[in-house]
Amino acid sequence: MSNLVGHEQQRAALSELAASERLPSSLLFAGVEGIGKRLVAQELAAQLLCAELPCGPKGGCGKCKPCILLRAGNHPDLLQLSFGEDGASVEDLRAALDRLSLKAFMGGRKVAILDNADQISAIGANTLLKSLEEPRPETFYVLVAANSSRLPQTVLSRCQRWFFDRLPPDAVRAILTSQGQAASSEAAAILADGSLRGLEGIRERADALSDVRAVVDAAFLGDDRIIGRAAQEWGANKDSLKDTITFLRTSIRQKLLDHAQDTEASAVWATALQNAIDAEYLALERHVNPTLVLLEVLQSCNRSLSQAYQELPGSSPTLAERLRLA
Repeated sequence: MSNLVGHEQQRAALSELAASERLPSSLLFAGVEGIGKRLVAQELAAQLLCAELPCGPKGGCGKCKPCILLRAGNHPDLLQLSFGEDGASVEDLRAALDRLSLKAFMGGRKVAILDNADQISAIGANTLLKSLEEPRPETFYVLVAANSSRLPQTVLSRCQRWFFDRLPPDAVRAILTSQGQAASSEAAAILADGSLRGLEGIRERADALSDVRAVVDAAFLGDDRIIGRAAQEWGANKDSLKDTITFLRTSIRQKLLDHAQDTEASAVWATALQNAIDAEYLALERHVNPTLVLLEVLQSCNRSLSQAYQELPGSSPTLAERLRLA
């Protein structure tokens, strides 16, 4: 049985489709990296390949021979490829598709999990398309992609798309606790921003969280001296600018969640969050003065602006508009 954390709604729906034998032959799991899409695909594969009929429980029964082989990574009817740099080649893909065209080794279903499918080459996508257009009976393809827009429309049109959102902080905490890292789970869950990708690097800079949160608190109180100094220091450190903006965005998002029942505070944090989201684009892609961008974000956290934000919901100027870059 499965012990995954998160994405309960999608997993329950997929399990129901599999159990009722209504699961499409080609699926696309889309969402940012590090949120468990591949693990959900493996959970679904375990259910499809389980010896229980017509289909095993979610995650498989864990006791039959197919489930035991799957857990050991030796199931002959589950093929997993990962594309991208140093990943699977077109030849690897062709070999996998040829194998899928054969009768199942264990007499049941066959499943292919194609991770980082958005990084497949044009030749590889055309090769895959032929199999998606004429899927063999009891053969399932699960494409996993962080940026599904990179896939050709011909491939997208033949897959049923499933979107997976970022993990909520409590799910990240549960995962970290299950890994024996409960002590650092609170800070890491916030800094992870809903994704476990690169969490080790985040932990190394976890001390920055308290600094950013302290500045955000000062911004809410309207302390211009503190936020001015912070904007200058953060903006001048180009090496950590991306991380700083991420920490700022996640800290503001947490404030919004913590004050969901406070109308005035929610208006402030909602506006500030949108500005923090804009800040990454402006400072990192448009190369706008990062100190100016960060200062604008922090100034928008001021609680004295709550009335103005409430009077013009959705109409207050965005950060991009104030900097005349919309």
